[in-house]
Amino acid sequence: MEEFDNRLENLKQFLSSQSRQNWLFGAGISFGSKIPLMYPLTNRVEEIVEDHSGAKEKEILASLKADLTDDCHVEHYLSHLGDLLAIAERSKDKAAYIGANSYTSEQLKLLYLEIIKAIGGIVRYGYVCANAERGIKEEVGNAANPIVEIEPHYEFIEALLINQSNLERRSKTTFFTTNYDTLLEDALALHKKVVCDGFSGGAVGFWNAEKEFSNSAIDSNTYHLYKLHGSIDWHRDDNLGLVRARYGTKYLSNPESIMIYPQATKYVETQKDPFASLFLGLRKTLMNGQQNTLITCGYSFGDEHINAEIESALRSESNQTTVIAFIQEAPKDGIVINKTLDAWLSCPKIGSRVYVAGELGIYHSSTTPLSESDTSKYTWWRFDGLTQFIRTGDAS
Repeated sequence: MEEFDNRLENLKQFLSSQSRQNWLFGAGISFGSKIPLMYPLTNRVEEIVEDHSGAKEKEILASLKADLTDDCHVEHYLSHLGDLLAIAERSKDKAAYIGANSYTSEQLKLLYLEIIKAIGGIVRYGYVCANAERGIKEEVGNAANPIVEIEPHYEFIEALLINQSNLERRSKTTFFTTNYDTLLEDALALHKKVVCDGFSGGAVGFWNAEKEFSNSAIDSNTYHLYKLHGSIDWHRDDNLGLVRARYGTKYLSNPESIMIYPQATKYVETQKDPFASLFLGLRKTLMNGQQNTLITCGYSFGDEHINAEIESALRSESNQTTVIAFIQEAPKDGIVINKTLDAWLSCPKIGSRVYVAGELGIYHSSTTPLSESDTSKYTWWRFDGLTQFIRTGDAS
């Protein structure tokens, strides 16, 4: 109990400290806003392709699923299609094989764009998957009836930046997210915070990362936001390059031009703008020589390219980064939390700089949780539970 109290106090100190505070978010924080997690999103995309695409796109998707392992989701589909497109472009006949079937680059690209368009619509307007056990009915948002809610993000920003009085700390907070939705920047703006996301301009913006991410331009009311996997309001235009577009306009409205970014082609893509600039921002933030806290929520540690950046910082001799992960344990085959955090917690070199706040307690330098009792369970791994913890400091 005493050891739990000590670690709990450590967490509170990190969350309220004067050191640089950086947040990394994943899909889990938008679940309460009626944006589905990856597998329900995948199922919904498959339904849309089945209902609205041509016979050839359906055939390619079926071949693709048969070719991949059962645990693959829609980002893997996009990554696999991206690899096949690269192969097709290099081949003499401009085609690639899935199993025994050959498909042209045009056919593969058509399915790729159909999936991008489907993801954009689902994330923009919302979707709730039916769950009979929990009495949840299916909800499908659309342009006429969007169902996405901002309250969870609004309340989190309020708890983090508005309710606390430490102005110095707020000016050093940076946000990173793998989410395609715009809820985080919308919530910041609704609290009258200036968001720097790499674009210049107004509601329609142009990519200008070198200037916008310059520290010389930041003040205590401005927050850098790095959207590491792109965004549903980013469009790639042949003439204008990367732009941030409004919803519902005739211009810059092609849903197939949305810039979202599947994870598995990470190495190639992170060498190109805008992703090169975004990942440079993550690297520079983690590798600066000052005391630095990286706090994650809703992030499953499934993106190896991001994990590699974090681990590189933790293993650097002069680095002072501490990682705090708010995450639910996913035990399987000897794994306690997940393979990445298990390895970091168990490593003598970096384990002391890794904290995990899970459903069963606090993990620090060990994969055994510390808790108030054997039956204790905590909700801080959820976005609303974390918001409550920041607001009250109460772990139970």
